[in-house]
Amino acid sequence: MKFLRFTSEAAARAAFADHLIEGEWPAYIGTAAVDVVGTIHRPTGKLLADDAPEMAALDGFHINLSDSVPGLAEFEIDPPTTPARVFFGAT
Repeated sequence: MKFLRFTSEAAARAAFADHLIEGEWPAYIGTAAVDVVGTIHRPTGKLLADDAPEMAALDGFHINLSDSVPGLAEFEIDPPTTPARVFFGAT
């Protein structure tokens, strides 16, 4: 599994330009599945007035791939310790 991070959705769309289908994200690039995660939010440790956890956005726009895709490897990051999402059966 490959984790990709871009500076913004616009940067991700530019990197995926050859793979977009009528402006939409592809489900697959070849045999690699594509999971557009987007902006990831994590709890800050503080509670809001309604006792809901305060959330803060992490830097970047995130996309997961089930395998490497030529031309996108430069956006791969080290696997996070606690990923927001993974593909079923991914290790």
